[in-house]
Amino acid sequence: MRQPLGLGDPRQIGAFRLEGRLGQGGTGTVFLGRSRSGRAVAVKVIAPHLARDEGFRRRFAEELNVLGRASGTGLPETVSADPAADQPWVASLYVPGASLAEAVRTYGPLPANSVRVLGTGLAGALAALHGAGLVHTVLQPHKVVLASEGPRLTPFAAARAFVAADPSRTVSAADGRFLTPEQARGHYAGPESDVFALAGLLVFAATGRPPFRNGPGAETLRSIVEDPPDLGAVPEPLRSTIAAALAKDPEQRPGPEVLVGRLAPTTPNATAWLPPPLAAQAAAPAGRYWSRRRTLLLAVGGTAVFASAGTAAVLLSGSGDGSGGKQKQNGTRAPGSVGLTPSVTLGLGKSQHSNRIAYSPDGKRLAVTLQDRVTVWDAVTNRRLSDLTDEQILTTTAVAYGRGGLLALGYNRKFDLSDPNTDQGGITVWDTSASTAERVAQLKSPSENHPLQGMMAVAFSPDGRLVAGARNAKDAIGKAQVWDVRSGQRVADLLVGKGKGNTSSAARSLAFSPDGHVLAVGWGVNLEGGATLFRTGDWQQVAEMPLKNTDAFGVTALAFTPDGSTLVGAFGGLALWDVSGRRLTARFGTADDQNQTLAVSPDGRSVALGGGGYAVRGEIALYDLHTRKQKVTVPSGRSATSDLAFRPDGRILAGAVTTSKMVSAVQLWTVE
Repeated sequence: MRQPLGLGDPRQIGAFRLEGRLGQGGTGTVFLGRSRSGRAVAVKVIAPHLARDEGFRRRFAEELNVLGRASGTGLPETVSADPAADQPWVASLYVPGASLAEAVRTYGPLPANSVRVLGTGLAGALAALHGAGLVHTVLQPHKVVLASEGPRLTPFAAARAFVAADPSRTVSAADGRFLTPEQARGHYAGPESDVFALAGLLVFAATGRPPFRNGPGAETLRSIVEDPPDLGAVPEPLRSTIAAALAKDPEQRPGPEVLVGRLAPTTPNATAWLPPPLAAQAAAPAGRYWSRRRTLLLAVGGTAVFASAGTAAVLLSGSGDGSGGKQKQNGTRAPGSVGLTPSVTLGLGKSQHSNRIAYSPDGKRLAVTLQDRVTVWDAVTNRRLSDLTDEQILTTTAVAYGRGGLLALGYNRKFDLSDPNTDQGGITVWDTSASTAERVAQLKSPSENHPLQGMMAVAFSPDGRLVAGARNAKDAIGKAQVWDVRSGQRVADLLVGKGKGNTSSAARSLAFSPDGHVLAVGWGVNLEGGATLFRTGDWQQVAEMPLKNTDAFGVTALAFTPDGSTLVGAFGGLALWDVSGRRLTARFGTADDQNQTLAVSPDGRSVALGGGGYAVRGEIALYDLHTRKQKVTVPSGRSATSDLAFRPDGRILAGAVTTSKMVSAVQLWTVE
């Protein structure tokens, strides 16, 4: 509830007389204020430690400036602000009404017509926000006010500036029930992400629960990425509209303008859109309903709620920090130690896709996946040479180069709705040694009376004779499938964790040892993972090396050191296994770090680890494999790094990133 002003609290901020304290959090304190004309405002006064941070001040001013260009019903209305004051502040119009979270918690789900008005109003607000070049990215029930005139988004400038000033901060998995699949994977969140989040809010409003499994944080994220939404309690025709907006593929989601038309209420009466108890609360003047409205006021002021929720909006056109482009800094490192200097950025265009990259063994070519194809680049001149694809490809999932110019592309196939148990993935192999690439193999599996997902990783044996793919399995955690490239014959189906799988488990990574005698398979199930080793001579399992407390996807990347003695894995953090001893020897970081890709340097001295979870900009950490210490950390882009690869000469590290202008790119760093 509202508390009186403390002895050290200000009595006046700008032109506003302060009447009470509404809440306090990581970014500052929120006060109830009055203008000279008596209008009620929520005044956010920035915390002293952030006021001393010039980076925060600059970001705060930028956010306020950009938000000033966005106007429309449903958007927060900033009355006044002074980012240059000794204590920066922003005043927003005080809007009576419960938050959506509070309303559902207190009174239960909303009637269908109220849900329609809610969806129409929020979709219109998002359309205006996107038109101004902004994305909300954390649309959640406590950030929506049920006002008498319709729903209103709460302010978020201070929260965005807070995260930008502290890029290491991430969104907690506990706050992730309304994240999107792309955010759960730590990738770029664009306008389409807001549409997905809006659909989740409408499910919550209509049913009282989120659309995906509400378990432990990582389990919720896994459910968002892989499970269909639970829409059984959503009434038609709302259900079909919401289902379309909850498509896993961002490109398949309708835009907010389309949703405005589809969600239009059947009885459009703005004054009666809320049930009586909520309508009375929305009509209350400032100073009433303090105990019930504390959640709302914290959201309006962007204090404790914002401080825990991470980024609240992302600029569609950034200012260059962490862009993977022309960074002037070389990361944080000790004098005389190794460093990474940005050299070249290969632009790929705006994309929601999680790009994968691979160098050819001779270092002359670089393969990069796009949505439905793989592009081949000249790794010396950085010129794009060709695009390779098949008509059956829906989305690409993995890429690998092999000996003799062989290039393998793992993918999800276009769906066969008549038979959901058909194999939904495959591998296509091209010979790229000539000027014109020749397709040499199209590899897939027969039906197993079980839905098989796409290939989550692919790898060639050192001699290029075999190619392997990692995926899910029937009655097991996952499996690796191995084919003879030239004959196209499948030579092995290697099950991992037989009898221990579930709908979300899978083998997600694999690597052949340098001598080709061992195939390592990384897997994940129930927040645990590990690496299983198979002998390639007879395809017998020779070791299982489990790893507890991984992220929702388990071990998502694997690589051997050049001498084959150590196996390196990404599980959110970094794991090192002794191959001959079959045991874990070192573990860095935790699952919460959300690092899901890695690359071992050709000399075996270093491992680059990347990802970033929900950080505003991704980072790459370089570890020394001999001293087991971190060498350097550099920013890698606006969001998480989706893949890493060293050029075979070790002089270049390539990373698939999102730049500050929100476009996909491959950033090349010179290794010093």
